[in-house]
Amino acid sequence: MQRQSRLMAQAMNLCGDETDAEDLVQEVILRFIQEFGKKEALPSVPSGEAWLVRTLSNLFFGQCRRLRTRVNGARDPALSEEARESAPAPAYEAITSEQFSEALASLSPKIRETFALREGGKKYEEIATLLGIPVGTVKKRLHDARTKLREYLQTFLLPGVP
Repeated sequence: MQRQSRLMAQAMNLCGDETDAEDLVQEVILRFIQEFGKKEALPSVPSGEAWLVRTLSNLFFGQCRRLRTRVNGARDPALSEEARESAPAPAYEAITSEQFSEALASLSPKIRETFALREGGKKYEEIATLLGIPVGTVKKRLHDARTKLREYLQTFLLPGVP
């Protein structure tokens, strides 16, 4: 519950809608309780935060996949002409959560940890303090993470898709 405001900020970044973000955060908290509620010790703070952020992202991307499946079903030739003329999905929807998880796993542990903390809603200064590194190093690691993720995920997109 201590991390709920950070999770909400992350969910708002992903969803863009407060109601959907609240639903997503509630689902993450429920899963955290199911996963760790009966265990004697909770995970360490960095591990717990990483678990929460990863679960939040996986749930969001799972919802996107389900929505995409419904949209693709609407494009079925047996359905109406209007349904088939719907707009194509944006390129980022072509990336599955498994592919994104694979891309994250390809990052070095230091860069992945820095990225997870930022995605968890922490500010550069907070990350620097937690990791005991200068703010400039945090910025460099985040830049490297975004660059490497973009390059890695580009391999999953169709040729000619930005």
